[in-house]
Amino acid sequence: MSSLTSSKPKNWSKEQNEVWQCLEEHWDHLISARVDEFLKYIHPEFLGFGHESPINIDRPWLNKWVGFWTKTTKIAICELRPVDIRIHEDVAIVQYFIFTIEKNDEGGKRVIRRYTMTWKKQRERWVVIGSHNNLMDEAIRK
Repeated sequence: MSSLTSSKPKNWSKEQNEVWQCLEEHWDHLISARVDEFLKYIHPEFLGFGHESPINIDRPWLNKWVGFWTKTTKIAICELRPVDIRIHEDVAIVQYFIFTIEKNDEGGKRVIRRYTMTWKKQRERWVVIGSHNNLMDEAIRK
C-alpha cells in the first residue's frame, strides 16, 4: 500500500500514528474494492451519518452500499489530510478531509469530504464505532 497521506503532523504520538495508519488501511481497502477487509475496521455496533444517505448508517448498510459503490466507482487518486486526533484512553476522535477524483459510468468528478470519526482500540487494530461526514460543497454553499 502506498501512503494516501502526503502530509501529517510530525509531532504525533505513537498512538496517534497507529490510529492514522488504521485509517489509511481502512481507506486503501475501500479504494481497492476489498469490502471484506474494509469491514474489519468497522465495529459490529458502528453507527453514523453519511452524505450519501438520508438515514443513519450501520455496518449492514455499509456492507450493502460500499459493496455496490466499489463495483460502480473507481478512485483515480486519493489524498487524506488530517485535521486532528484526540485520544481518550481506548477511544480516538479523528477529524480529516479526503479528496478524491472518482470515475463511474457518468464520467469523472472531484469530491472533497469532511469527516469526524470515533475509533476504539481493539486487540487487532483500531476500529470505527461512529462516523459523520459531509461533502464540502454542501458545507460551504450558504
